[in-house]
Amino acid sequence: MQHRKKALLGIAAVSALTATLVACSSGADEAGDGEGPAGLNNPEVLNACVALSYEPLEYYENGTSGEVIGWDVDGVREVGKLLGVETKVNVMDFDGLIPGLQAGKCDVAWSGMYVNEERTQVADAVPVLRTGTQAVLRNEIAEKVAEPLDLCGLKLAAQTGTEDESHVKEVSEQCVAEGKPEIEVTGYPGSVDAIPAIRSGKLDGLVDTTVLAATLGMKNDDLTPVPGLFPADYWFGAYTDKGSEFSPVFEEAVHTLIENGTLQELAEEYGLNPDDVAEVDTQAL
Repeated sequence: MQHRKKALLGIAAVSALTATLVACSSGADEAGDGEGPAGLNNPEVLNACVALSYEPLEYYENGTSGEVIGWDVDGVREVGKLLGVETKVNVMDFDGLIPGLQAGKCDVAWSGMYVNEERTQVADAVPVLRTGTQAVLRNEIAEKVAEPLDLCGLKLAAQTGTEDESHVKEVSEQCVAEGKPEIEVTGYPGSVDAIPAIRSGKLDGLVDTTVLAATLGMKNDDLTPVPGLFPADYWFGAYTDKGSEFSPVFEEAVHTLIENGTLQELAEEYGLNPDDVAEVDTQAL
């Protein structure tokens, strides 16, 4: 995949792409009229793999049961519709997504995964959503925070081993260099696990992606997302098997859905910024 900005397909290309590949299906998760494009492990089914518990990207409709929904999930279903095949959503652990591609269990892994060098060495990536690190603080704390060094001395949670954790630790080092108290960073398996500690006053807030921050802000009246404190220059990507026949077909389909506004409309439905979809750029690779 070239490191250049992708020339998005025009609206007229939507019908051209569909006619070239397959007949368009009548709806998500419904079988198409014939076989799909080359490279699918099952010629009539688009097998998508996701790891759950990352609302609004992928999650169970009823919390722990029901239909699997979310921006990622609806996005891959739209790809299936465009290609005229049934879309099957397979739930697995996050660390099994890339191996699932390599083993032929998945045609696509579209599940809140950053585009990074480690993954692009073993799988093909299509950037789909711009994101970055954002702080979510108790309301009374958020009122006092306008720049990164205003976080000095606070107690923040971060998901262990993430870029978000690294970003807050970098700011903490700046605090110390300026003679200010460090940020006390507590690691959690998932940032939302820290919410009870935030509400009890043991923590002042958490850091996570702009995606999760938006969701937490909408669902918790006592928490406020604070933008502009950390970088917002990395991307979530959808992955296909490295060098597969399906990779270029999938890339074209995704960019068609960006060009015709489908993925932006889905972003608005899930409380995401549609501009973070529209400005997708393969230079992220």
